[in-house]
Amino acid sequence: FVLVCAGVLVLQNKPNIPRGKFKTPYINAKYVFPLLIVIGAVYAFTYNKNSTLAFLNNEKQINTPEYIVTSLNTEEKQAVMQFLKVNDSENRYAELNDLERILSLSQSDETAYVNLVESLPVSENVKYESGFTLFKHKIPMYIFLVVLVFIGIWTWRENLSLIPVLGLTSCLYMMAELSVWNWIYFGCWLLIGLIIYFTYSRKHSKLNVQQI
Repeated sequence: FVLVCAGVLVLQNKPNIPRGKFKTPYINAKYVFPLLIVIGAVYAFTYNKNSTLAFLNNEKQINTPEYIVTSLNTEEKQAVMQFLKVNDSENRYAELNDLERILSLSQSDETAYVNLVESLPVSENVKYESGFTLFKHKIPMYIFLVVLVFIGIWTWRENLSLIPVLGLTSCLYMMAELSVWNWIYFGCWLLIGLIIYFTYSRKHSKLNVQQI
């Protein structure tokens, strides 16, 4: 759908190219789309200020129960389990032997979960994700923000249609939510597919007809 929307925008200012019967309704996005970008930025820094600044400043984040458990060896898990049960004043963990389950019980209350993880007798690297380890997951979103600014400028200069612009940006946003590892896997498989495709088609393509 990204390619479809981008194609509509590219062909918009090329009237000599043959077109099908279906036509996308034209709504000039010259002022509307840049205004939407400004509104989004104001909303992010006004109503979601803490999360926005944490994202931009790459502030350390508390790790999930799954990550914490998989980062510990058997002895460390036993030590953490013993620590939690000894300090369980409400006797919530008495019948539980699954460490991930115990940690997950506090996730509904963010403050309680943060306090619980911070009290665990484990290293800071297990408790928090920070530095480049955290930043690499944000790379797709940073790329999206740069592309968003480019689309805003393109829309202003070329009077692009609003509907395909919104379709393009919404799909790009969802793609930016994928982790960097998803993109690495996608890129590797895409490269393998292209190599196979062009290697085979080089000699077997019907378009590869030698002139006699």
